[in-house]
Amino acid sequence: MNSNTKIAIIGFGPVGLPLVRLFAIKHAVVGLDINQTRVNFLKSGTDTTFEVDDVALQKVLLNQPGKAVGLY
Repeated sequence: MNSNTKIAIIGFGPVGLPLVRLFAIKHAVVGLDINQTRVNFLKSGTDTTFEVDDVALQKVLLNQPGKAVGLY
């Protein structure tokens, strides 16, 4: 995959969220989940299930969707 690759991950469960975090280090990633409460916590940089460290999650979160890599 090159740096222009865009990835979508469906579901922020025990497999999806760690994948999102790893892919978002080098690629643009869009993550989707039906649990809006969970999405809101993740957007604030907090994983209440402890599947991903909060600091690691915050490093890949993007507040400016114009950037090339990270989690939108």
